[in-house]
Amino acid sequence: METHTRQVSRRLHEEHQATLALWSRVEASLAAGKADSALMRDAAAQLAEEIERHFSFEEEALFPRLAAAGEGDIAELLKDEHATIRQAATRFIALAKQDFSKELRVLGLELAERLVSHVQKEEMSMLPALEDLLDEGSDHELTLAYASL
Repeated sequence: METHTRQVSRRLHEEHQATLALWSRVEASLAAGKADSALMRDAAAQLAEEIERHFSFEEEALFPRLAAAGEGDIAELLKDEHATIRQAATRFIALAKQDFSKELRVLGLELAERLVSHVQKEEMSMLPALEDLLDEGSDHELTLAYASL
């Protein structure tokens, strides 16, 4: 298991783990054809937070640093995935407020797959790059900035 020495990496890793846990429950529920409306509302609320706070922080504070350090390809790939996930998430959030539907099921399963893949990329590429890139001071500065969002 990867040990994260930087505060920012640890915080993002914790959020990634929470996302994986929640969306594995969503995926299992949807795959079984169950209409767990409370779970869908929880997933929609978490997703809204993720696309606003988590994605924005990465795009504004981390991806430019990665690009400046020669990791622009991964930063661009992750940014493109954010755009795709945001679009699907906006629709899922709207659908989760309504009665269970086939569209919610299909979209939820797609989102679960996209989110798991995206988290895996960030865990395997972005977080290790941040571990190498950040020093104690920049890590502290970024941690405070993220906490204030």
